[in-house]
Amino acid sequence: MTPFSMHSNPNYRADMSKKYTALSIAITALLIVTIWTAFAPGFMSNDSVSQYRSALAQSYADNHPAIMSYVWHLSLSLIHGPESLLVLHLVLLVLGIFVWQMDMPSPRWKVLVPAIFFLPWILNFAGVLWKDVGMAFSLLVATGLLFNQRRSIRLALLSLPFLFYAFAVRHNAILATAPLIFVASLGYLHKRKVIYAALIAIVASVAFWLIGSLVSYGLLKAERRHLETFLMGDDIAMISAQTGQNLLPWVKHDDLMACTKPRILYERALCFISRGYDPGGSLVTEVPVETTHKLWKETVLAHPILSAKIRWDAFLYFLRSPQLAPAYVWQPQIMQNDLGIALARPDSAQRLETYVTLSQNSVLSEFFKPYLWLTLAVIMLVLCARMRPSIERTQVFALNLSALGCYASLLAAVPSVDFRYAYWCIIATNLSFIVFLAAAWRGRRSLVHA
Repeated sequence: MTPFSMHSNPNYRADMSKKYTALSIAITALLIVTIWTAFAPGFMSNDSVSQYRSALAQSYADNHPAIMSYVWHLSLSLIHGPESLLVLHLVLLVLGIFVWQMDMPSPRWKVLVPAIFFLPWILNFAGVLWKDVGMAFSLLVATGLLFNQRRSIRLALLSLPFLFYAFAVRHNAILATAPLIFVASLGYLHKRKVIYAALIAIVASVAFWLIGSLVSYGLLKAERRHLETFLMGDDIAMISAQTGQNLLPWVKHDDLMACTKPRILYERALCFISRGYDPGGSLVTEVPVETTHKLWKETVLAHPILSAKIRWDAFLYFLRSPQLAPAYVWQPQIMQNDLGIALARPDSAQRLETYVTLSQNSVLSEFFKPYLWLTLAVIMLVLCARMRPSIERTQVFALNLSALGCYASLLAAVPSVDFRYAYWCIIATNLSFIVFLAAAWRGRRSLVHA
């Protein structure tokens, strides 16, 4: 039997399909075991510990996503301990993998969907109890449902809770979710009206915001911390230092000049904290919120170009050019706490850290920098334009457009250089590689059979 006749044989195809399906299940199972073994009960930063305390006490504030803390609280009723959120994230991951495997045109490509999560620039954060991870895994499920091979509106509608959760845990996700809704609407509208698709995306985004606010402040009674004033105070300080006028008279001139030198907000905040200012890093803690808003508007409007330059400079610093080293590509396990939370298997965590560290220090180091993934997302959009009209083309376009939207949100305000902020962007672009290759393979196969 020739290779061509073997591939045409229904029994052969069925046997190969079963083998690839079994291999895919095995890789997914190995992935979950690897994450659980290395991360359990879940790596936790100070933010993670703070949110866990909130979930335990059922006391919420908006400096961290209240809905995420509430979901964590609900998870605690099923599984005690911080690992309850890790289990939820793993459920989202498995569901996302499964949904995307259903969209693959051939069983052999299904294997690659769970395989990409073993890449060191994705596996490094897979078990960290962060909103960035919850957002990414939720969007993984949502995109698979939105752009399903069947083009089923019912399946697409099932994506809404996952889109909402992604938005609820990270408000800047609106620039990642809105493009997805827009592209999906274009596909499901018979006349493909761009203006209607845009309206649907806007209405859905506003609805997410309203529902999120209603749940956070109405149902959960979350305390308003006005985190935006922290960012505004930093903007005013930066503009003050660069224009030679101190618009924050309670900040000493020497402190202002010294602490505005770092290129990223987080580092500037640490400097002010070290000099005795508010422990939270805010320079406007004692100022009424309305006064801060007014002063910020006046300052930014008076110096729009300078304000934009400050934003752009911070964004470039976050992207990490080839001349800069990767930044914060690994969470140092579980931060010190008084809740008795400790790693279940420190040796496994150390082996994973070695895997990530060796990768970061090798020729793969550029893969740990956001600029590379931004570049690759743009390249994928260019390649997408050369693809034939198909569901795969829509998937590649939507995934990378969502990634670029997420980058745009970071351009608006990026507080630190943490690699985790690009987590969804990296997953989306890696996934689009598989979809693109699968589409190319199917195209070549069709030519052979023609």
